[in-house]
Amino acid sequence: MNNLEIKNESGRSMIEMLGVLAIIGVLSVGGIAGYSKAMLRYRVNKSIEQVSLISQNVRSFFASQRNYGGLDSANKNGLSLIKKAKLVPEEMIDENNSIVEDGFTHNIFTPFGGGVGLWNDQKGLSVEGCAEDSGCLESIKYFQINFFRLPQEVCIELATQDWRSSAMGLALLEIWNSVSLDLPGEYSVCIDDPTGTIEDDYVSACPNGTTVPIPVPLDIAVNACNCPNNDCTIIWLFK
Repeated sequence: MNNLEIKNESGRSMIEMLGVLAIIGVLSVGGIAGYSKAMLRYRVNKSIEQVSLISQNVRSFFASQRNYGGLDSANKNGLSLIKKAKLVPEEMIDENNSIVEDGFTHNIFTPFGGGVGLWNDQKGLSVEGCAEDSGCLESIKYFQINFFRLPQEVCIELATQDWRSSAMGLALLEIWNSVSLDLPGEYSVCIDDPTGTIEDDYVSACPNGTTVPIPVPLDIAVNACNCPNNDCTIIWLFK
């Protein structure tokens, strides 16, 4: 009789334990999903903060001359300048590791692990008739920030931000649905000059002359960020 009672109690305890384990499992799955979503949101917000901060730092550092000729994160001297001048948050730089994106080696990284390019843009030459490859670096008045290998949903989030309020001096924003900037047809959409200072050569570079306002409409961003391999690229061009 006593043995029977013990068995019944043991049975009830096992059922209760299984129930508790089931509840814990459900809560764990929900917790992991919630954590992943929260981390994604954190990284998106961090990316927005980084682009805004870098653009402000660069513009402030070069304010006296507006000459971005020495800005180039893809070479050793340029990276040294960026680090010494604290143009990029230290947490983004890892000189012991590198990644190659679009043929360039990068030691600066996005919160999503892709490379970051920070360099002058020779299309913004202020000396009329100066060829891009003629070494007229003293005349370069544009610079760009490239975020490579972005997940599709992150590309959409970043593209639809109102960058006019968070990144001063923005002249143009480009979205590519590939990590390679050299492939014809990979160039998705240009966001036209919100500051009214853009040169004609940038606008004419847009596919079919297509430009849209900032913030980018959601439907256009979804189409532009059509990168199933999670290799979207966004380029912010500043003056």
